[in-house]
Amino acid sequence: MVYNMDFLISSLVFLLLILYHFMSQRKIDDFNNRSFLVFLLIGLADVFFDILCTILISCYRYELSGLLKVSMTILYLLQVAVPYVLFFYTQTLRQCSPQRKKRMIIMGTVPAMIMVAVVCINNWTGWLFYFNEQGEYIRGVMYLGMYAYAGLYVFIIACSSFLYYKELSRRKFITIWEFLLIMGACVAIQAYNNNVLMTGFGIGLGITILFLTINNPYEYTDNLTGVFDAKYFSEWVQKQMDRKKKFHVITVDLFYLKRINKVYGSSFGDRILIEASRNLRSIAGGGRVFRITGNRFLLSVETLYEYERLRNSIRQYFENEFEIYGERIKIPIITCGVLDAEKLKKCDTLLGYIEYLVSVVPDVSESVLVQGDEKTMKGFQYSKEIERFLNQAIEEDLFEVYYQPVFSLETGKYITLEALSRLRHPSYGPVSPELFISLAEKNGQIAEIGYLQFRKICRFIKENEEIFHSIRNVKVNLSPAELLKPGYRQKIIETVKEFGLCGSHFQFEITESVATDYSENLYENVKKFAQEGIEFCLDDFGSGYANLNTVLKLPFSSIKLDKSLLRGVEEDEQIALFYQNIVSVLQMIGYSVIAEGVETETEMKLVKNWGVNMVQGYYFSKPLPEQEILEMLKKN
Repeated sequence: MVYNMDFLISSLVFLLLILYHFMSQRKIDDFNNRSFLVFLLIGLADVFFDILCTILISCYRYELSGLLKVSMTILYLLQVAVPYVLFFYTQTLRQCSPQRKKRMIIMGTVPAMIMVAVVCINNWTGWLFYFNEQGEYIRGVMYLGMYAYAGLYVFIIACSSFLYYKELSRRKFITIWEFLLIMGACVAIQAYNNNVLMTGFGIGLGITILFLTINNPYEYTDNLTGVFDAKYFSEWVQKQMDRKKKFHVITVDLFYLKRINKVYGSSFGDRILIEASRNLRSIAGGGRVFRITGNRFLLSVETLYEYERLRNSIRQYFENEFEIYGERIKIPIITCGVLDAEKLKKCDTLLGYIEYLVSVVPDVSESVLVQGDEKTMKGFQYSKEIERFLNQAIEEDLFEVYYQPVFSLETGKYITLEALSRLRHPSYGPVSPELFISLAEKNGQIAEIGYLQFRKICRFIKENEEIFHSIRNVKVNLSPAELLKPGYRQKIIETVKEFGLCGSHFQFEITESVATDYSENLYENVKKFAQEGIEFCLDDFGSGYANLNTVLKLPFSSIKLDKSLLRGVEEDEQIALFYQNIVSVLQMIGYSVIAEGVETETEMKLVKNWGVNMVQGYYFSKPLPEQEILEMLKKN
C-alpha cells in the first residue's frame, strides 16, 4: 500500500515550530504549562514515529525488521499516551483544588495502564499487529481496540468538560471541544481511507489550537520589551501566594522616563526600555522579569542570595550611562525590595505595597533604594485603612472644611480665605490631606469629595454673607478630575445658583501642572466659569515645569508662588533675587502675587520688601474650622 505522508510532515513542521516558540518565550513554571509541554513532546514523538514506521513499512527490508518492530511498539505506546495525556492536560485547566484534580486523574489512569500492558505483550500475542513471513505489516484482532480506547478517553473528556464547565471557563471549554472535533474528523478520514495518514495531522492541528488559545506565550509577553506583562504577573504571583511558595521581588522604576520622552521623544524612551529590559533579563538569570507599568519593571527570585545579588547587580548596571542613538545619558531609578512577598497573600496587596514604597521616596534626581521593612509595612497598612475609610467618609459625608486666611499687604487686612478639606479617622485621628487626597485621586473619588465640600462651602457662605464686607471671595481648589469630568462644571454652577450666591463669591485654584497638561478642555471650562463671574488663581507656581505661554492664555487674576521657592531665601542671595524677579515679572504682566508658605518674621519682611500683594502661611494662621475663622474675621 502507498501511504500519503504529506499531512504527517506538515504536522511535524507545525509541532517543531510550536516547540521552538513555546520554549524560547517563557519558562515553564506552572502545572498546566508543564502538562502542555509533555503533551506537545508526546504528540511530536507520535508524529515522528508515525512517519518513521510508514517509511520502514513502505520500503521494507529484512535487515531493518528489528528496527521496525521496536519503532512500531514505541508508536503504539505513544498512541496510548496521547489520549491519556490529553485527558491529563484538560484536568490541569480546571480551577479547583489539587486534591479534586488528583482524584480524577488517578481514576482516568486505569484504561491507559491496561493498554500499555497490551502493547508490551503484543510481541508475543500479536493482538494489535504482527509481521508475516514476508515481513508485511498485519493488523491484529484487537487493532480496533486502539480506536475504542481513544474513543473512551474522548467520551471521558467530553463528559468532564460539561461536568466541570464552571471550573474551566467558556474559552477553555470551547477549545477542548474544537480539539475533540478536529481529532474525530481526522481519525474518521483515516479510518475511511487508510492510505491517508490524518491522525497525526489531527494531533498537530489540535495542539496548535491549544497553543494559540490557552498556552500562547505571546499572550503574556510585553510587545515592546519582550518580558512578561502585567497580566501574566497577576496570574503567576497569585498562584505563588496560593501555594505559599516563598519568593522575593525587586522593582525598578525609571522615574525620569516621562521627562526623557518630552526632551528626546518617545522613540528614544522606547529604546531605553528595550535596553533596560534586555539587561534586566540577563541580570535576572533564572529569575523572572515583568513589565507591570509603563516605566516599572519587577523581578522575582526565590532565594535570599539571589535577591541580594540581583539588587547589587541592578544598582551597578544603572550607575552606567545608556548610549541611545549616539546620545549618552544616565537613567536614575527607584529600586524597591520586598522580602517574602508571598506573605502579602494577594497580588493587589503586593502591587499596592510597591506603589506605597515608591510614594515615600522624596523628589530626587539620583537613584534611590527603598527596602520594605516593618516600618514601611505599618505605613502601608495605615494607608490601606485610610483608603477603606474613605468609602465610609464619602457615604456618610464625614469631611470637614477648614479655612486659612490670606493677608493683604496693601490693605493690612485679611482679604480672602482658602477652603481646605480635612478628615478625621475615629481611631487614628486627623488624616494628612496629602494622603487622603492622593488616595481619592487614585481611586477616582476626588470629584465626589470635592462636590461634597463645595456644598459645605456654599452653605458656610450663605449663612455668613456678612463676611464679604471684609473679604473678597473664598478660594476653592479644583482637581483635574473635577475640571475635566463631563457635566461637573454645570453641576457646580447650578449649586452656586441653588444657594442664591454669586460667582464672584468664589475663586477657583488650579495647579500649574493642570494648566499645562490639560490645556484644551481646561480652556473651555475656565471660560464658562469666568462667564459666571468666578475668578481663577494659579496655584503652586514654581513647583513644576509650567509653560508660561500656556499659563498666560488662561484668565488668572492672581498667581500663588509655591512655598518651595521660599526655601533658602534667608541664607542665599541668589535664591532671594530669583524670588524677587519672579514677583516683579508677574506683576508687570498684570497678576496679583500671593506668597504661600510664609512662616517666619524674616520671610514676611522679605516678601513685603519685594512687593508681594498677599501672604498666606502659618506666620498669620493655620487652617481653622468655621467658628474660629469667623471669630478671626470679626477682628479684621
